[in-house]
Amino acid sequence: MSHRGTLSALADARPRSLDPSGQPDPTLIMAHSRPESTTRTARRPVGRLVLAGALPAVALAATGAILLNNASGPGASPAQPAVSSPAPADAGGLLLVAAERSESAPATAGRYWVVRAEHGEGARRAQDELWLATTPGLPSAAYVRAADGGSWTSRPMQGHPGENNVLLAGQPRSARELAALPASPAKLKDKLLTWYADTGAAEGRDRFLFHSGAALVLDLPVSPQVRAAAYRMLAAMPGVTSLGRVTDQLGRPGVAVAVTHQGDFGAAQTRLIVDPATGQALAQETWVADSPASWTAVIAARWSDDGLPEASALR
Repeated sequence: MSHRGTLSALADARPRSLDPSGQPDPTLIMAHSRPESTTRTARRPVGRLVLAGALPAVALAATGAILLNNASGPGASPAQPAVSSPAPADAGGLLLVAAERSESAPATAGRYWVVRAEHGEGARRAQDELWLATTPGLPSAAYVRAADGGSWTSRPMQGHPGENNVLLAGQPRSARELAALPASPAKLKDKLLTWYADTGAAEGRDRFLFHSGAALVLDLPVSPQVRAAAYRMLAAMPGVTSLGRVTDQLGRPGVAVAVTHQGDFGAAQTRLIVDPATGQALAQETWVADSPASWTAVIAARWSDDGLPEASALR
């Protein structure tokens, strides 16, 4: 799902009381410039799930977690003390450091992969918490609320069993498929390119690989070794540049690498923002004309063996 589709789905799901007019207007989301070309026919290779009632199984390029004990991501405690040494100036060096940091995290698992993130497009923001079943037969659920707080509401996720509950390289994948991904950068690249051929994607291979690699490091339930391999694959890619130190849309400091492509409204830049001290990917952002057009920032990601919570229990 594009950022536009996700924000529209979240707008539909939010309580009427959160909208000043009493009824969300998804058309407001559509008013912002879209950096992607409308001539592409293939799905964008991204890594989030679609909410029930939204578009078919396509995903939002979104958000970041390192498996730490039974929790991971920006909301979890780091596996090791923060490193005060300066981040490398070049993109490849930065990504290799992130690979080393993330590789040292312990592997964990559970019945659910839980990701809380904030999505934005233009002036619109919303948060969701996805409980994605990794065991066949378990239901999945999405919980949504306004980005400035308020109550969570639940939204069932229909058609998302554990057998096809995550999206990678433009297609639904199972947790078992993700677990089988190779931990070698070269073999991981080869595997992703077999899926590129399957999609018939009109976009270039390098852009496909960047989005797929970003999804793996950002918010997908893969092992620390596969995440490290994805970082190393990205480090070896042409056209990836370092932007140095930045802050994401939640105000968190990090360092960014980026790729640039020509969109409908001029040059569009996709940024991957990483915490260099821990190797955690914090956010992915799309910039057009030196302004953020859309983004996803991971607040927390973790494994859980609990059952689906009541919306009122979320804080």
